[in-house]
Amino acid sequence: MPLQITARHIELSDDDRAHIEAKVDRFRKLAEEISVLDVIVDAQKGLYTVELVVKARLFNATGSETHTDLRRAIDRVISKVERQLRKQISKKRSQKRHSREARNRRSVTLTLPVLSEAALAGGEGRRIVRTQRIAAKPMSVEEAADRLEVEAGSFLVFTNAETEAINIIHRRDDGHFGLIEPS
Repeated sequence: MPLQITARHIELSDDDRAHIEAKVDRFRKLAEEISVLDVIVDAQKGLYTVELVVKARLFNATGSETHTDLRRAIDRVISKVERQLRKQISKKRSQKRHSREARNRRSVTLTLPVLSEAALAGGEGRRIVRTQRIAAKPMSVEEAADRLEVEAGSFLVFTNAETEAINIIHRRDDGHFGLIEPS
């Protein structure tokens, strides 16, 4: 990690340089592959301004702090930049990475009424006996018809690629296919 300390209008003591190097050493644990690490110390009219620039492969952070005490300005700017880096790192880690297909796939719950002959004979009303979750994959109507033709099922739930709506294609008794679209 290349550390560059620049002093303007002030001569930094070895203790101040060692303090900066010790504090900046925290960034090695946080960010990998730091390419730029600049500390600029400026003194004017009894005020010390410390600027810190950190550039890593995935993250960039900058901060500036002005104070009458040089060490306090250094500590504050380092904590400020450290907070920025931690926030960016946690944000990057919390982002879920999904494949393109998984982002486009929707899940649909179909409730299919399944009645036994005893229930039909007993005159009981219709009840939901089984619930099935089906992943609706994005495809065109022609692709869905080709897929249903190959598969043994009587219907296929899919996301229409043109309208991005959930559609159902089903096998009709005459051998053709029927398409159910939401209105």
